[in-house]
Amino acid sequence: MRLEEATAHVARCFNGEPASCTYACPFGLDIRALLEKVSKGRWTPAYKLLRNAVVFPAVVGALCEQPCRAHCQRTQVGDEALAIRDLEVACSGWAKSRKAELFVIPPKTQRVAVLGAGPAGLACAICLAQNKFRITLFDQASGWGGSLRQHPGFAGFAADFSLQFTGVDAEFRYGTEIRSLAELGEYDAIYVATGKDGADFGLLGSWDRNLLSTSDPKVFLGGELSGASLMASMAMGKDASRTIESFLLAGKASGKPASDRSHCERYLDHDGAGHSPLVPKSDGRVYTEDEAKAEAARCFQCDCAACEAGCEMLKRFRKKPLRIGMEVYTDAMASSVISPRTMTRETYSCNLCGHCKAVCPVAADVGALLQFSRADRVDQGKQVPALHDYWLREMDFNATEGAFSAAPKGSRTCTLAFFPGCKLGAANPQHLLKAYDYLSEKHGAGIILDCCGAPAYWAGENQRLAAHLDGIRNHWRGMGRPTLVFACAYCEKMLRQFLPEIPRLSLYEMLAEDEMLVPAGGFPEATVFDPCAARDDQGLEAAVRSLARKAGAVLDELPQANRCCGFGGHIRLANPELYEEIAQHRAQASERPYIVYCANCREVFRLQGKPCAHVLDLVFSLDPDAPVPSLNQKKGNSLEVKKIIMEKSTDIHFIPETHGWDGLKLVMADALVEAMDRKLITADDLREAVWLAEQTSATFLLPAEGVWQCSMVKDALTYWVQYRILGPHEYEVLDAYSHRMRFSRED
Repeated sequence: MRLEEATAHVARCFNGEPASCTYACPFGLDIRALLEKVSKGRWTPAYKLLRNAVVFPAVVGALCEQPCRAHCQRTQVGDEALAIRDLEVACSGWAKSRKAELFVIPPKTQRVAVLGAGPAGLACAICLAQNKFRITLFDQASGWGGSLRQHPGFAGFAADFSLQFTGVDAEFRYGTEIRSLAELGEYDAIYVATGKDGADFGLLGSWDRNLLSTSDPKVFLGGELSGASLMASMAMGKDASRTIESFLLAGKASGKPASDRSHCERYLDHDGAGHSPLVPKSDGRVYTEDEAKAEAARCFQCDCAACEAGCEMLKRFRKKPLRIGMEVYTDAMASSVISPRTMTRETYSCNLCGHCKAVCPVAADVGALLQFSRADRVDQGKQVPALHDYWLREMDFNATEGAFSAAPKGSRTCTLAFFPGCKLGAANPQHLLKAYDYLSEKHGAGIILDCCGAPAYWAGENQRLAAHLDGIRNHWRGMGRPTLVFACAYCEKMLRQFLPEIPRLSLYEMLAEDEMLVPAGGFPEATVFDPCAARDDQGLEAAVRSLARKAGAVLDELPQANRCCGFGGHIRLANPELYEEIAQHRAQASERPYIVYCANCREVFRLQGKPCAHVLDLVFSLDPDAPVPSLNQKKGNSLEVKKIIMEKSTDIHFIPETHGWDGLKLVMADALVEAMDRKLITADDLREAVWLAEQTSATFLLPAEGVWQCSMVKDALTYWVQYRILGPHEYEVLDAYSHRMRFSRED
């Protein structure tokens, strides 16, 4: 894995970066942080932040053109921009301490000459002096200030200059004209800031705007001499100090490039934000403390956190997208066998639902990043098979024993074929059978019973997925390349992404277009819960709503559409608490019952106790309150559906595969069955474990309880069963669990 491969998915994310107003500020002042402090009356910390950014707060507070206000996002909702300059003045006025900040660092031997004691030269000089360089300022005038000496407010500016230079050593040589830089040979670096129309010593033509360097390696240039405005000149002096410091300490000039002003237009969505008018100054001149706090509180504190705001996973792990990208890379590069693998649980805790990308203004995609990480882990042999073992085995079952494809009876090919997916019939056979009857009778459709491959995709098993998709492609070709009709939005999404050559239709759109079809029953008032895979499929979403309204339901909409119910990405074993949190949040998103069109959504909500109905319950007048089947019942349902359709299509009687343990009868409490389902342990797993134990006598007795215990080691998991023998081939199961540890048996 290369770093750019990992970070590419989130590289454009600007979460944590400066706000639009800060990008407009020549000094890069963190206006968001400043106003947050002012709003709380934290005057001294606010003043320190202001001073460290702008160097001379009195000059900036009086003369700044406030380009930040043109990019204040309050204006996006029709309000007046924040009064930034007035708040800076208030900050200076109300701070209890405005002492110059001193740095306890050793003095340096290098000497720097600054030509010009105007605002640009002073800004450069004080920053270098604070870092203990030996500074000498030269100016032809009799004192400091440059172009500001003629300003009516100069007395206040001069007082600020004096305050800021308190505690630093700098030599001022006024009334001194430097005619040639050769006069300054004793200095290690020179900053030329001689003001508008000042001497440039023939170097302006070689000036580098980003580094402020010239063709003479030790001479740097900036300020109004370069054509900059007053504020930009002062900011340039501060930038020059950093460039000169890098030159003196490392022998090479380096510095930040000019800020990207296009980021000034990087606005956020403030829909729903209340209006807040500009706070007036009661005396017309300066804000009182309370007025300043109220005005600062109008700040939106603009920072994009759209993905975090709506994602339980990002909230839980408290990491920014860019950090996640870096950690995915560093985790993959860890070569030690005892590496903590800090991203493992997080990688497998993502629903891969696409919500983060959908709400991100620059389409950063944390889900795609973590899917990339899963695939990379498989390539490196560092995946966690146990987290996906059940679903991968289920996929294999649906691709083999549970699979079937056929054109309509008497035909070898067809123009339409139903692809219901593996969950629809497993959850409720009538949903699949009724839909197939409708499609075959009305449209002459064939059928393909198979899984779309989502379990392999979510596990990062790309080779396994490719092989599985080849099987679907072969079935489709053998049936004459029909258009597939989907009942599952995720199945349609998978084949759209990986088998785009297959034409597709939605079952629900076909049902909605049938004017003869009259859905019935259901709820008088309901909310349609759109699955995450239906995002941007407006035709599908509209069709389901049409069917619900035909059934008499009055609908309202969720505040956030296309949120994952919790099932996606198979996070249940990797992070069961997070899965439960997500499922609860989705179930509680509306007080009304849900109409769903995803079998997984229905199961999640039914288990949460949320009233819901599948839209096919309405279409075919089925019982919406049918219980969620157990894992073993789902498998049985899939086999029963195959048996019925196979006999109907081919007159062949389907006989499921048999195993030695099939005849074992297990007696289990309902609570244990529910607990096993949550842990993804099937009754067949237990039958196999008990059967193997009884065949090999690989059991041991817990004498006090009269209970037998056995284990079964599989590729990814070890299963444990505690049971009592009730009779021949009959066992009472008392407890069962699984884990990833392996135990060796010694003779």
